[in-house]
Amino acid sequence: MLVVIVLVLVVAVAAVAAGVYYYRAPGSSGSNGCSDPDDISSHVYNPYRLQQVQSCITASGTVDNVLSENDGDYHIRLKLDAQYSNLTNSGNQQQYGDLVVEVICATTITQADAVGPCQGYTNKIQIPSIGQHITVTGPYVLDTDHSYWAEIHPVYTLGES
Repeated sequence: MLVVIVLVLVVAVAAVAAGVYYYRAPGSSGSNGCSDPDDISSHVYNPYRLQQVQSCITASGTVDNVLSENDGDYHIRLKLDAQYSNLTNSGNQQQYGDLVVEVICATTITQADAVGPCQGYTNKIQIPSIGQHITVTGPYVLDTDHSYWAEIHPVYTLGES
């Protein structure tokens, strides 16, 4: 009987540990296949304004809005799924509490300092529609020019989920 109890406890501890690993894996770098395809990060204009928190994360949620910006980026407001709700901060209140997701060099650039960084890069990321449920991967940063709100910037991959 004691052996059965010990075995049950070992299995329970292993299951809890696996659950913690699974929960953490989407937000960890390296182990979940995060990579910078096409060297996208090198095309971010004024990268000094982005304070990196994690080199690469994956998160999912529903698209609340998609805005075309003067810097050529699409600014996507993502209402995060519950398991990723810890990725926003007080600065994100300016974005209706949503995580900011930036697909760079994807539209017409009218902002002079953003023209150079986009040269030589062709965006391959499909822009989602409002209401679409997506999964995004990229660097998790704080935008120091915008109240330190949290972003995934630039997006490495984006897919419907």
